Amino acid sequence: MTSPSPVRAATNHRPLRGDIEGLRAVAVGTVLLYHLHVPWVPGGFAGVDVFFVISGFLITSLLLREVMRTGTVSLSDFYARRARRLLPAASVVIVATLVAGWLVLPARTRPDLLADVGSTLYVVNWVLAARSVDYLAEDVDPSPLQHYWSLSVEEQFYVVWPLLILLAVLVAGRYRLRRGRVAFVLLAALGVTSLVWSVLRTGSEPATAYFVTTTRLWELAAGALLAFAVPRLRSLPRGLSEIGVLVGLGLILLGMVVFSTATPWPGSAALLPVVGSVLVIAAGVPGHPTLGNRLLSLPPMVWIGGLSYAIYLWHWPVVVLAEARWGELSPTTLAGLGLLSVLLAWATKHLVEDPIRFQRSLAAAPWRSLVAGGATMALICTAALVGLLTRPSLEGGTSAPGPAALVADPDAPAWELRDDPSSAFSSTGPLSPDPILATKDVPGYYADDCQIQEGDPEPREDCVYGQVGSTAEVVLWGDSKLGQYFTALEAIAQDEGWRLTTYLKSACAPTVAGAQEEECNEFGRTVVDRILARDVPPEAVIVSTGNTATEELEAGMLEGVTALRDAGVPVVVLQDNAAPTVPEDADYDTAYDCAVEHADDLRTCDFPPSEPRGSELLGRVADEAQLPVVDLNRWLCPPGNPCPVAIGGILAYRQGSHVTETYARALTPFLHRALVDVGVAAAEPSSIALEDVPPGPGS
Repeated sequence: MTSPSPVRAATNHRPLRGDIEGLRAVAVGTVLLYHLHVPWVPGGFAGVDVFFVISGFLITSLLLREVMRTGTVSLSDFYARRARRLLPAASVVIVATLVAGWLVLPARTRPDLLADVGSTLYVVNWVLAARSVDYLAEDVDPSPLQHYWSLSVEEQFYVVWPLLILLAVLVAGRYRLRRGRVAFVLLAALGVTSLVWSVLRTGSEPATAYFVTTTRLWELAAGALLAFAVPRLRSLPRGLSEIGVLVGLGLILLGMVVFSTATPWPGSAALLPVVGSVLVIAAGVPGHPTLGNRLLSLPPMVWIGGLSYAIYLWHWPVVVLAEARWGELSPTTLAGLGLLSVLLAWATKHLVEDPIRFQRSLAAAPWRSLVAGGATMALICTAALVGLLTRPSLEGGTSAPGPAALVADPDAPAWELRDDPSSAFSSTGPLSPDPILATKDVPGYYADDCQIQEGDPEPREDCVYGQVGSTAEVVLWGDSKLGQYFTALEAIAQDEGWRLTTYLKSACAPTVAGAQEEECNEFGRTVVDRILARDVPPEAVIVSTGNTATEELEAGMLEGVTALRDAGVPVVVLQDNAAPTVPEDADYDTAYDCAVEHADDLRTCDFPPSEPRGSELLGRVADEAQLPVVDLNRWLCPPGNPCPVAIGGILAYRQGSHVTETYARALTPFLHRALVDVGVAAAEPSSIALEDVPPGPGS
């Protein structure tokens, strides 16, 4: 294989293609510019898709040459080469990021940082996919190891692909077929299946689709399939090569400009950079000195391409940690961070990557590379595991009173606030949950995938709790601000004999029109239609939201609840809670960060309540539709006082303005009595005691 500007590999002096090194430079350059917030490359994230095509092509070319030469594939040699190529630099960056992150990042992010060390096992993309469905994370910071997801995808492909090659060799030998043809068919089937799945999954669950391997395999397969065509492409005329490389580069650069974070990804949109990359690589096979190949093979492009892996590894933690330490950065500072990433990459390549990759004793015995790589991963993961095992836990619940500490007389027919509510405000720890784990203290229905995610307008009918066989039904319709009370409502449903049906969708108010996202309107219309179509109407529909008011949204919500009310379905509004505010000069970003930083003086974290307390949007809808309102705000932020972050030993807030699961659980008896007051629940108020709190996880 020739190229207009060959670059020699230190191992066997086989020339590398300069145009591919240049294409790597384009890929890493666009990713770098995107993460440095350069505005004219809003689709720079697609550089990763270019990397996938290049990797699929190069690795498959290597495997095919080995099959042609030996008739098989040595798995030990293959995985040893991968270990020497990828693990040294990746491990150095992981260790450096762990140390720097521990010093710079908020304490609450440390458990996630430790968990992300799973990237050394190349499964971090699945960890991030699981985490990405947590819409609750209004203020969750990006992980400084998040970018390892793409390496995870590649390595998972590398685990499967050599095995498929071996399978093709065996099948071809057994049935006297051509090995290349069998391997091509297997890979093509895998690639087509992945592409179809990518389009479907991106449309329904874009948050997880971005990270998971199954939606990305087709991109690697595109490059891999191209490797099979190399013999035929060597005779490609220069004119076609010229057109191919220029069109390919045009498609790649077009994608960088026209796509943005608003584009569902990968799905069909990723075809643009993938097809463009395939064209560039294919056009360079004959080695014609085309304009595009000459540009890609310029010495600066080849130099950047040679550093591309290390640049990719370093740039993201450098930017994330700098922003965590100093906040929003100026363009000049960001440019400096980009330069620092290149310098760190150069040092890593020459001091770590190349010395280990081309170390003769390691190359001579594959088992040495595998043992060294395995030992390195085991050491890093063990250190992270020790950290994870010593962190606080959500298991076991709490005996802290929480809002019960605000009650003047627990035996009174109606509970009232004590004369000095602030005496129940926590001034020091310990707290439950530990503020470090605040973002993990979420309702259990998330684990059941019953928080409908962005991109999915269809309500689920199997998200049913409480007394599931009961004919007495209560419906929850809203977003996560209603879902935060799920555990309390489920416990109440058990006591009242209700079947509890949840129609909860991320960032979607209970509306049939007027929402910014049309899928929210579609979701709401479907919910109303299904409720009205029931043979037995629900006992009540409870609605709530944390959405910001607009005239259109208010009208759409009013239309929806009025349709239910006029059909004889009782509707109850559960008022939103007060949202924590953070002073501009504060040394923390969230209420629970403040609880970490000021554990010895939690009253420092008090914040002024907004007036009126709760959601004006919900209040106006309730007034106009004449709906009863349940308002728990006095048990979170008593009138006449600033709002505390913790009451009675329980932390009140987690992501954004959400209430922690532990505090919401402690509000169960208060919510139960309130539902009795508005005629939804039938229990005797005197039978509902402050101790009637459902147990916590592991209790």
